[in-house]
Amino acid sequence: MNTDEHLEQFYQNVTHLHNSAEGLSCAGKTIVLFRVALECGATELGMVGVLHLISRLITSTLGIMDGGDEPLLEEILDDFETDNKTAH
Repeated sequence: MNTDEHLEQFYQNVTHLHNSAEGLSCAGKTIVLFRVALECGATELGMVGVLHLISRLITSTLGIMDGGDEPLLEEILDDFETDNKTAH
């Protein structure tokens, strides 16, 4: 399974968990998902890196809403993947 397939499977798993949490509001679920994303991302990317990633996702989403092409998850991930970075 390649990275895109792993990310898609993870997305499906999170979506299933989201849909099965019936007692929570959509806003509450969104807050929890952002909190998890911020906490997990900050451990590897740092908070500035996570905020840059969020900015990149918002920009991509606005582009899609304006009729642009949806970027592959791997394209966005490549800019933030720490496993492939050279230490300076």
